[in-house]
Parts: sequence; structure tokens; C-alpha cells
Amino acid sequence: MPTLTTKAARWLCPLLLCSAHWVHAQTALTDAWRTVPLVDAHFHLMAFMTPADLLARMDQHSISHTVSAGAIGSPAIGHPNLRDSNAAAAIGPRFLPAVGNAELVNAERAEGPTLFIDPNSKERPLALQRIQEFLGKLPRTIGETFPNAERSSADPMRRRRVPLDGPMFQALAEIATRFDRPLPMHMEWHPESVAGLSRLLERWPTLTLLLSHCGKTTTAQDIRSFFEKHPNVVCDLGYRSLPQEANDFRRFPERTIFWASAPGRTAYLAPDWKKLIEDHPDRFMVAIDDTHDWAQYDEVVRSLREGLLAHLNPAVVDRVAHGNAKRVFRLSP
Repeated sequence: MPTLTTKAARWLCPLLLCSAHWVHAQTALTDAWRTVPLVDAHFHLMAFMTPADLLARMDQHSISHTVSAGAIGSPAIGHPNLRDSNAAAAIGPRFLPAVGNAELVNAERAEGPTLFIDPNSKERPLALQRIQEFLGKLPRTIGETFPNAERSSADPMRRRRVPLDGPMFQALAEIATRFDRPLPMHMEWHPESVAGLSRLLERWPTLTLLLSHCGKTTTAQDIRSFFEKHPNVVCDLGYRSLPQEANDFRRFPERTIFWASAPGRTAYLAPDWKKLIEDHPDRFMVAIDDTHDWAQYDEVVRSLREGLLAHLNPAVVDRVAHGNAKRVFRLSP
């Protein structure tokens, strides 16, 4: 049996060792989606959640930061801003509280949709004043706003479409620009809403506009075209996957972009969305949004990792998983 000469072994063994290291490095890079830290860029603290439980889940899933879009639940369990403040006190800088969601809800309940268009609204200046006061305190972001949730809100009051270039959203854009905060919008892709948003962005060119759920009812081409017109728009990908979209999966297939494996199905990322994200890797962020229980929370995280990040080019995974959100929300390390 032939054997290596001493000279040949001296050259070949290091080469084999380097090859093994290269394979290991490539495997580690390809599998980075399993353990890469996540920043949840759109989260609602639900009534069943305690800050301690949330912190435990964040640690379990390697979630470095959670960005609130506004706490949800009956006022009987506490004002949403107070609940967010309590979470921030318990979790520290890893939890970024929000303001604005409750203020706008309460103002609209008192005044109706004229809140957004009536130049003589009494509730609008009060709500805007409270938002500014909270933004001036400890670090906070602006909560999710709802210019158009006609087919996508559990709250009947929000199943309407209001002008994006009216006085309310003009004022919110001014506040967000002045405080250097992103302005999140839950906006279905109705032509009037899209046109109004374009006019708003043209007036406020330095505003960072965050499309919650990446437009909710959008196709990849919708977002591609909008990105090309407006460089200051970013997307979170919350509530665009199974299991959250399960109820609407058959009626509104365009809403579901990715999902994890399950009995009878394999993990999946829509090819047109994959290309869009990889073409614009600095404009997408992962998000959990609202969940019904901790089991669903766990499943959404699995969808983000197995259905989304696992299918992306490894070179962009860090940006989508955490880098973009840290930049947009100016999160501390």
C-alpha cells in the first residue's frame, strides 16, 4: 500500500486541515440563521404577558432587543404606556417602550375619524401633546399608527381609511422628524393611501417611514416600486407568516410571505420576496407583532428563523435579523 513521503505529507496535511476548517466555516455561516441574535422591531405587550415572562422568552430565543409598537389589552390591567414603562424598568434597555398607540385610539373613540381631517379637532392637539411629552422623557419610539386597516384590523373602529396627507399625519411626521424617530404605519396598499403616503414623504424627505407588516396587503412588486421612489422607507415583516396568517391564508394569499416547516409542509420563503429582500438588505427587519399565547410566540420566532432567515443569502442575515433595527431605532449594544 503506497504511503506519503515525509515531504509530501508536510505539504498535504496542512492543506487538508485548511480544507476542513473552510468547510466548517462555510457550514457555520450557512447555519447562522439558527443562532443569530434577533431584534423584534414590532411587538405588542399582550394582556397575558408579564415583563419577567417576556425577558425569559427573549433570552430563550436570543432576542437582544424588543421594540414596542404599543401595549394591547383592557385599561383594567393598566394604561398601555404604563405597562410599557414597567416592562422597560424590568428588562432595561433591551426593551424600547412606545407612545402614541393609546393616545390615538382614545382620541378617535372620542371624536371618530374626523380626528384625522377636521382642522378644528379638539382631541388631536391633546393627543399630539401627550405623544411629544412622552418622547421627551426616557427613550421611546412612536407606536403603530393605522391610516388604513379596512380589511386587517380586529378593532372595528380601525376598519376605515383616513387621509395620509391630512393634518394628523402631517403633525405626526413633523414630530417623528423632530425627535428623529421612525413613524410606523399599518397601511393597506390602497391606491389612495399609497398616493397620500408619497405626498407625505415628499413633504418630509428626512422622515424615516416604517411600513408595519411591510404594507400588510402588498406584493413584492408593490414594495419594490415604492422603495425605488422613496429611499427613506423601511419595512418590518411582522404578521406576514404562518401561523399568524392562518385564518386569512386562503382568502388573502398575498399576505403570507414565509413559514416554518410543519406536518404536511416544508419551510418556505416566496421567491419574489427573497429577491426583494436581498436586493434591498438594509430596508427589512424581523418582527413578532402580537401573539395569542407563548406557544404562538415561540412558533413565530421559529418561522422567522426557519422560514425567512434560513432562505436568505448568509451575507444579509445579520442586517435583517438585527442590524437594520439597531440602526433605525438607535438601540444600544
